[in-house]
Amino acid sequence: MKTLLLPALLCLLVYGCTAEHAPAPDPGITVNACDTAVITSSYVLTVVAVNCTNRCHKGTGSTASTNFTTYDGLKSYIVTNEAIFRERVTSATADMPPGSSPKLAQSTRDSINCWISHGMPQ
Repeated sequence: MKTLLLPALLCLLVYGCTAEHAPAPDPGITVNACDTAVITSSYVLTVVAVNCTNRCHKGTGSTASTNFTTYDGLKSYIVTNEAIFRERVTSATADMPPGSSPKLAQSTRDSINCWISHGMPQ
């Protein structure tokens, strides 16, 4: 009986694992990297610390209203000024950081946009 059970089990496994039984993907759904990406607030805050709060957006001086030193400060600003933030920081024509500072890489801008689109999860 044991000798018959093992081949029968193997046949079931082989038959049960064929691709022809899997459902076809829905052709109406387009998945992009942002749909599956997990961008953390610590990543975004690190990017902001290196590029934004090191000179300007630390909540003091002439940029006191734009305190990006904390998650709450950054999120609060983006919630009330999302279009401006996206235009100046993450768009193709972004002008931040200003001056001779290097602009954020496209992949970094994409990651920040994705984080915002996902509701800025902490």
